[in-house]
Amino acid sequence: MPVHRGQVLLAAECIQPSDSFGKSMATDERSSGTRRRGAENVLAALRAELGRLRDGLERVEENLGRLEREEPPSRARARPERYYEVLLDVYEHGRHGLDAEAFGRLGEVRGYDARGLGGFFVGSRAPLRRVERRVVLTPEGHRLLDEHLGRRATP
Repeated sequence: MPVHRGQVLLAAECIQPSDSFGKSMATDERSSGTRRRGAENVLAALRAELGRLRDGLERVEENLGRLEREEPPSRARARPERYYEVLLDVYEHGRHGLDAEAFGRLGEVRGYDARGLGGFFVGSRAPLRRVERRVVLTPEGHRLLDEHLGRRATP
C-alpha cells in the first residue's frame, strides 16, 4: 500500500514543535491518542512499502545473479568471413603491417573496393589504423581476430 500525501501530512501534524519548557506550541488540541494512532498508521504504511521494496530488490538481485552466471554475449557483431580474412592478412604481415598499396591489392583479392576498405579505419573501435603510411592492427583488431579464431577452433 503506497503512502499517500494525506498520511504524510497527518504524520507531520503529529510531530509538533515545543517551547523550551516542553509545552506544545500546536494550536490543534487533538488528543495524544489520536495523534499516536495517526502516526502508527503512517509507520505501518511505510513499513509495508519498505517490505515491497525489499521484495523487489530481492527479485533484482536474483535476476542479476542469473545474468552473471550466463555466458556474456559476444561484443562482436556478425561480420562476413572476408572481413576477418583482411584482418588475418594484415596480421600475417607482422607488427609493422603492410603499405597502403599492398593493403589495397589485398582488399581487392578479398572482394573490397577502396571505399569498403575505408570502413576498417573509422570509429572508436576501428580494427586497423595507418602508421607512417603502413596499415597495422589496433588492439581492437587483435581482439576481433583472436575472438574469431577462437570461434573457428571451437567445434
